Amino acid sequence: MIYKNLRTLPKVTQLDIMESGDLNLLCSAGEEVPMEELIAIWVSIQEEFNNRYNKQKSSKVFNLYREIEYLEKKYTIIKCAVDALEFDVHEELIELLQGYGYKLRKEFYIEDLKRIERESEAIVIKINRFVDQLPKPKQESEQSDFSIIETMGTYSTILGYDFDFYSISVEKFHALEIQIKNKVAAIHKNNTKNSK
Repeated sequence: MIYKNLRTLPKVTQLDIMESGDLNLLCSAGEEVPMEELIAIWVSIQEEFNNRYNKQKSSKVFNLYREIEYLEKKYTIIKCAVDALEFDVHEELIELLQGYGYKLRKEFYIEDLKRIERESEAIVIKINRFVDQLPKPKQESEQSDFSIIETMGTYSTILGYDFDFYSISVEKFHALEIQIKNKVAAIHKNNTKNSK
């Protein structure tokens, strides 16, 4: 099974993905789904989430993870292409490097390869800058899994009925959140009337 929308995606899983960046959590254990498809699904889920609940911070974190992943793959491709071209001239690899904006001239072939290798190290610096912008990992005692479960426990107590904390969908969780706000506001209003 692949979680494709807020109606099916468990809230706990959504938070796990936001914190870890592990898009494989969108599908059942052992199910192989191409990363491009998972990224497309997650982008769609995040857009739906932001449109409905306006939580821009999670979108920013996801975009950082996506950019880091892209740059890591780009760096690996460039390094592998340069390594292969050191042994043999291959037109497709030369075109690939040119597609990334590198110049590879036949008269300065070895020098250009070494220059490309040096220049590609700037990608690592850019990756590290993005990593520095990510939220710092929380200590084990501060994990949001605990706090979201604690929040759900409070919701359950206020509403007067129990639900499965680990399978409740994002959509249902936020619907309960509205009920809680309304119930707390009504209690507060009632208490204010009684105190007069």
